[in-house]
Amino acid sequence: MNTTSAVMCRNCALYQTARVLGLETPDCSSLNRIVLRNHPVNKNEVLYGEGEPFRYLYLIHSGSCISDATILGHSRVMGFYLPGEIAGIENIGQKTCNHTTRALEKGTICQLDFSALDETLTPSELINVQKYLLGSAAGHARQLQWERSLTGMQTAEQRVVAFLLNIASRLDSHGFHALQFRLPMSREAIADYLGLAMETVIRTLKSLQNQSLITIKAKNIEITDETALNTLLNS
Repeated sequence: MNTTSAVMCRNCALYQTARVLGLETPDCSSLNRIVLRNHPVNKNEVLYGEGEPFRYLYLIHSGSCISDATILGHSRVMGFYLPGEIAGIENIGQKTCNHTTRALEKGTICQLDFSALDETLTPSELINVQKYLLGSAAGHARQLQWERSLTGMQTAEQRVVAFLLNIASRLDSHGFHALQFRLPMSREAIADYLGLAMETVIRTLKSLQNQSLITIKAKNIEITDETALNTLLNS
């Protein structure tokens, strides 16, 4: 599976937003007034920068994104956004953006003007959209909770396994193959995200492959023994 593939409409966050508006498809007048649909983005294109005024949410249709923030004077990888997910959800309720988010690869996004919701939607539509975004924010909070749990994992192997299983679960929730996927981010970015050295990540991935738990072909990953990976994670 290639993460540059477009997420199916029924699993796309835009489609779900349309459904909570009481509409059957994303082709609706209310949503079209506040959404720039299927906007192309190029590799390394910045969607929003740390400290910029918050205005938009970005619904990833195809491709993927990476977020980083400046911590104690150093840039740190804060997370990744996959097809079907909403970049910028962490900025709701704040005046400025916490992170800088850019495209990891060429793709398409749907840009939702969050600042225009009040003036564009009817009161009932607005309530429904707010409920949906609250659910999305709750999902993002669970992802953050998972990320914090990484610090409690004793070994590099557990962190790498947790990362792979987390990516698989998120892709599966949006209709992609859970056991075959592409990691668009660099090994260096994965290492920074997991708090490990890049050499450790590379060595651990090779070890998992030598144990016949995964298969690696460049950036493509196939999970060949999910049960064993979960056993390693919980050992």
